[in-house]
Amino acid sequence: MKSYKLAKYNIKSSLKSILIFYCIFIVVIILISITAGKSSHIRGIEFSSVIFLFVLGLNSFKENFYFSQANNIPRIDYFKSIVITIFPIALVMSIIDIILNRIYNIFDVGPTIYDMSYGNFKSAHIYINGNAWIQNNSIRILIGTITFLFTLYIIAFAIGLLITMIFYKCNKTMRILICLSPIAIQAILANVIYNSPQIGGKLTAFIDNILGISAKNSYICVLTFICLFIITMCFVYIIVRRVVVKKA
Repeated sequence: MKSYKLAKYNIKSSLKSILIFYCIFIVVIILISITAGKSSHIRGIEFSSVIFLFVLGLNSFKENFYFSQANNIPRIDYFKSIVITIFPIALVMSIIDIILNRIYNIFDVGPTIYDMSYGNFKSAHIYINGNAWIQNNSIRILIGTITFLFTLYIIAFAIGLLITMIFYKCNKTMRILICLSPIAIQAILANVIYNSPQIGGKLTAFIDNILGISAKNSYICVLTFICLFIITMCFVYIIVRRVVVKKA
């Protein structure tokens, strides 16, 4: 019961940020459409929500954790509250983003990430054989898009949450190393791919398979995101069990 109350508190605390995000988001889309005119063709606008939820995850640990500990809420209930919090937020934002995208497509052409990866958006061109691309609004596509965005959003939040928790536990030196690690990994991968094209090809094929891009099956990607979410939240749970409240 405590986990539901804490989740309710977390959701209420996030509502203002979500409202501000969408207000800015809508204003920016309108301004771009007005200034760029018919040449705007904004694609994958829901990627902004991915970034927002990642940042929301980055800012969802310390204050909420301190609040739970100050109110003697068990750590397992705190962890459950995190999971309960992100599900409705991700689902509602997925639906809102689809509605906004469909409204935008009334006035201009703007495929979603789903349309470009799994839908009927055949290429990088808005016009195909002289005809403007028409978005598919069938129930199957809408359900597939919501499911895809929902899992994409929860993993974005979970990764942001895990990163901020790791930063909280580490000292200054470890934080610097963690910040530099993506650059090091990218450099190593680029070097391996350059010197061993076969490995690069196998890596590309592996990513394509687990995301279901060539197969045009978004549910393969959904399953992959769910597995990543579970793995990420397992690490979050391990940290929650051991993390201590730092004295000011």
